[in-house]
Amino acid sequence: MNADIRLLRWPERDRENHERLVAAIARVRFAAAQGRGEIVASTFVGPEEPDDADRARALLAQRRSRDAAAGSFAELFGEPGWDILLILFVAYEDGRTMTSGPLLDEIGVRGAVGRRWLQVMQARGLIRWDAMEPRDSAAVALTDEGVVFALRCIAAA
Repeated sequence: MNADIRLLRWPERDRENHERLVAAIARVRFAAAQGRGEIVASTFVGPEEPDDADRARALLAQRRSRDAAAGSFAELFGEPGWDILLILFVAYEDGRTMTSGPLLDEIGVRGAVGRRWLQVMQARGLIRWDAMEPRDSAAVALTDEGVVFALRCIAAA
């Protein structure tokens, strides 16, 4: 009971991070048990909650669907920073690396506009990107701060 009261006094961000850590530890324990060949009985708790990567994929799919429906007006409703964050988060979760060319192609903005977004996000500490590399082959990745920010945004979506 005392621990529960103290938990309620934590800042919301710390509580969310703690809950994510507990969930991640549970996933690792489950995977380790399966890896050892143990039969792991799951407890029914209702419909399975999508993980953060699945939520990010769903948000991206929704945005691509909206863009397709908007046709030539799609540019009016774009949020390149949000698209970059979601795409890089999915890549992070999948263990893939991204380079600036395919990333900017996927978000559907002109190269100069996309590079400005990458510069701003790098300046804010959300991504790592070497702007001095050749235009389309520079690696782009979320920083630790970017991952935490993405998790916070995806959980709220």
